[in-house]
Amino acid sequence: MEEQQEFKLETFELQTGHYLSLQHALSAAMTRCVIWCYAGTEDKYDVLQLFNFAKDFDQEHPIKDRSFYMVSAEGAIGVSPGVEYLTKWMFLPDMDEASIEKLQSDIRQLEAEEQARKEAEEKARREAEEKAKQAAAAAPATAVFHAKFCPLCGTPYKSENANFCVNCGAPRK
Repeated sequence: MEEQQEFKLETFELQTGHYLSLQHALSAAMTRCVIWCYAGTEDKYDVLQLFNFAKDFDQEHPIKDRSFYMVSAEGAIGVSPGVEYLTKWMFLPDMDEASIEKLQSDIRQLEAEEQARKEAEEKARREAEEKAKQAAAAAPATAVFHAKFCPLCGTPYKSENANFCVNCGAPRK
């Protein structure tokens, strides 16, 4: 029951942009920023440092009444007393040159990994198709007629006299 309430709460937070804990606000903000400055200071926090801070802060200062946390489009995190325009920004994105380069490097690495995964899947698919074609071409005509499985999808034939695959509709040669 508690898991359902947590899921509903998180769904509500995502739909409204009003977060009831600093940790949840950080979850949304870290998709937009990787390093923050505490407002009015030079103190910098990366994701792990801010997560640890948020965990302690949420325990010591739970949100009350109609208050909520907000996250800006840039990843700033603030607390509101109940209306957005009164938000007091706590953590501001620190997008200095080094942070931007690190973020761009991480994105390029993730894109390269995704491209390599797609290429490997495509190669495996082509190899499987080629093996199926070679197996079909190498088998004698009488053996293909008596095959127990469809060479295209692998579904077993329902009877010895079946002329088509019941799954994919391919003719039995």
